[in-house]
Amino acid sequence: MLKRTRLFATVSAGIVSFGIAALMATSAGAADAPKLLGKYDDWAAYTYGTGADRICYVLAEPRTQEPKGAKRGDVYFMVTHRPGRNIRNEISMRAGYVFSATSKPFATIGKAKFQMFTGVSEGGEHQYWAWLDNTKDEDKMVKAIRAGSSLVIKGSSSKKTVTTDTYSLKGSGTALNKIDAACK
Repeated sequence: MLKRTRLFATVSAGIVSFGIAALMATSAGAADAPKLLGKYDDWAAYTYGTGADRICYVLAEPRTQEPKGAKRGDVYFMVTHRPGRNIRNEISMRAGYVFSATSKPFATIGKAKFQMFTGVSEGGEHQYWAWLDNTKDEDKMVKAIRAGSSLVIKGSSSKKTVTTDTYSLKGSGTALNKIDAACK
């Protein structure tokens, strides 16, 4: 079974975090800001960087978050391509809280379940992120995203709050097609 290494998760979170921070902090049209390829219902597609450092990703925010009123930061789900590193369909999510050291987050689409791991042991921004545990499941999960209607992710915070985030998959196929074309 292939699992993401902690180093890979560290590098991955750093790149994605930088891209998201740049998206939120820079003015539209700035050269180093992610470029919006388009918004498709509940999903958006972006590119960032050039050449071997180019990445393409889709991003969605949950339609519902449980428990209601829980104090959380930004929450989103991403699928990322990094052609310069020969990476396609990397699955990640930001929970908006520091995960519990014992949290075993998982995603479900219909009857399919996908185990994830957190970046808690890495500290910093990584503590807010989770990735698909088995890289062999990435293509299977992307196929399920394209065919499904909703994605549910459950995890637990460092305060032991169990959360459930539900994402609409409406527009995901079109957004994924955009990054497939942009990062061949």
